[in-house]
Amino acid sequence: MPSDAFDRLDGYLAEMVACRASDLFLRADASPSCRVDGRVERTTLAVPDLQDMQRYTEQILTPIAIERFAASPDIDVAYTPADASLGRFRINLFMQRGTLALAARAIPSGGVEFDSLNLPSSVLEMADATSGLILIVGPTGCGKSTPLAALLHHINRTRAEHIMTIEDPIEFVHDEAKCLIHQRQVGYDTESFSVALRHVVRQAPDVILIGEMRDRDTMETALSAALTGHLILSTLHTTNVVQSVDRILNYFPPEARTQVQADLAVTLVGLVSMRLLPRADAVGRIPAVEILRGTPTVRRLITEGELTELYDVMKRSDDVGMMTLNHSLVELTRQGAVDEATALRYAPNTDEFQLNLQGMYTGIDSIDLRTSDEALRAAEEED
Repeated sequence: MPSDAFDRLDGYLAEMVACRASDLFLRADASPSCRVDGRVERTTLAVPDLQDMQRYTEQILTPIAIERFAASPDIDVAYTPADASLGRFRINLFMQRGTLALAARAIPSGGVEFDSLNLPSSVLEMADATSGLILIVGPTGCGKSTPLAALLHHINRTRAEHIMTIEDPIEFVHDEAKCLIHQRQVGYDTESFSVALRHVVRQAPDVILIGEMRDRDTMETALSAALTGHLILSTLHTTNVVQSVDRILNYFPPEARTQVQADLAVTLVGLVSMRLLPRADAVGRIPAVEILRGTPTVRRLITEGELTELYDVMKRSDDVGMMTLNHSLVELTRQGAVDEATALRYAPNTDEFQLNLQGMYTGIDSIDLRTSDEALRAAEEED
């Protein structure tokens, strides 16, 4: 592509789409980089200078956003190129070593079909709840927003309700099917998450999507809304399910913890922790997940503060759609979707993973396995 094609940011975004990259990284006087299937790679694309980066900033920011960025040099925006067929992009502008840089994330266009995500059906079942709290958690870049979009898409097609989203920025644009949908962007349609949430219940929603749980005020409002009959969907930057529950509780002072445990126990529909792993059987990445659902046992343990026991509950509750990350990694490895070395790098308990992969179970695993085998044999004998 000739260098004049990069007078606009759109030229880089077109190249990003062409090479199936999930992320584009640009900074002044450095070779552009792309993330493809989880790996960051240098490109041979034209190197932007500081004037180029300043021009891109002016192209994607409104005058108000330019003022905000000048006052605080970190900003998230959603951007649609002149060629709308390229899709939409979430762009973060920031300063590094005194010069401009940006990271662009491709946002799939259209409604996200759950079946395309390679996630267990128990995750979709959570969207059938009419109230409560659903959280998708994981590190940055693990794809948390995509399953949330798929759950909203499912609700939009199956129920006649009012959906409100509060996002920074708006990523997936949802066309209305059966639902009435309002999407609000922080910094443009509302001042902040906390301000938007202060008024959201008065806007008569049935379903509320909060882009990210960032502080105590957001979590407190979300729990309150869930307690009053709303379905809340959101994300957290945590590494696993148990840590997520602990993080929620630690948003609050010690004297409030008992009440928050009770509120979380009552409202929790489910928690899904995600990792994206490179596929061994095809191009692209595939999710490995950890799933906790709000069963009576889970609610009791959260109420009593016995969080360390949640892992064992997930290990023995696959019949209700729960699973540990190790279990998910073992299944992906056995299916040939992920190679063993890759799965081992992501396994939170490598010894347990290797034993389970060989069909060897200890403690509660072996009890569950024997119970399952005995039930299977009994069913076969009855047939």
